[in-house]
Amino acid sequence: MARIEIGIETEGANHWTYEVRVHEDRALYAHRVTLGWSDYDLWSHGRAAPQDVVKAVFEFLLRREPASSILPRFDCSVVRRYFPEVDRELPKMLASEPRL
Repeated sequence: MARIEIGIETEGANHWTYEVRVHEDRALYAHRVTLGWSDYDLWSHGRAAPQDVVKAVFEFLLRREPASSILPRFDCSVVRRYFPEVDRELPKMLASEPRL
């Protein structure tokens, strides 16, 4: 099973940027990911920390593809292009997480 580490957070004009590392088997994958405020609101309704939303995005992706297939740099909104069910599934995943 993969282990996800959410690293440094940088706040931008309408988004956050995160350094994310995924440890899978003996490999390490590094990612630079942005989360827009609109996707944050859509998926969490403000009830989870932004880094928890990013972690949930990676958990969602890792259920569907290996870590080696995840782009090294992307905005979380791109996930819905490949997996349109993300808008339905991610809020459910976050609902089971502790609240702020």
